[in-house]
Amino acid sequence: MSLDYGGLSRQIDSMIRLNVLRNLEDLESSVEGVVEIITETLNVERPRVIATVNEVNECGRFDAGLCSTVMGFYVANNPTIIINYRANLTTLLHLLAHHLQALEVGRDRYVQVRDAEELRLPWDVRPLEVNAAVRSIRLAKGIPQRVFKVWNEEVRPVSKRIEEAVNKVRALMVHLSKGVESAIANNWTY
Repeated sequence: MSLDYGGLSRQIDSMIRLNVLRNLEDLESSVEGVVEIITETLNVERPRVIATVNEVNECGRFDAGLCSTVMGFYVANNPTIIINYRANLTTLLHLLAHHLQALEVGRDRYVQVRDAEELRLPWDVRPLEVNAAVRSIRLAKGIPQRVFKVWNEEVRPVSKRIEEAVNKVRALMVHLSKGVESAIANNWTY
């Protein structure tokens, strides 16, 4: 009996579009809502948010360790916060702190300083990172309660749906891989 791999492929494609990508968009929207609440409170420009399933963090080219707990990074040139779908509120506040740094000194200057620090210093002793940690604490202390409500009622459930969908897609991809191996083994000629 032959499995309909075309049907399985369409099923996986549909799952990716409906259950992963659409939920990533919902997550971005919810996180942007959190960012909007905070930036309106501070009366500053709001950065974009992009959510990804990819493993992203602040470690960059030279580091590993504590920087991996920041599950995202800040792009200053086009003010954007890129976060892994499992990122927590601590990560978001840290990346917002970088956004505030860039607004204060100017994006070009921020990028110049960040790149120089990355080249010369480990992540945990860079002045921008130390400042971002302190700012994150200040942001956390002044967060409106609505932020926690949105995070717990919108962000966390969508993150969980993404996790479940990705796991289902991965399981089906394992099945497809085994199908390829089986097809090769059945057609192998000496």
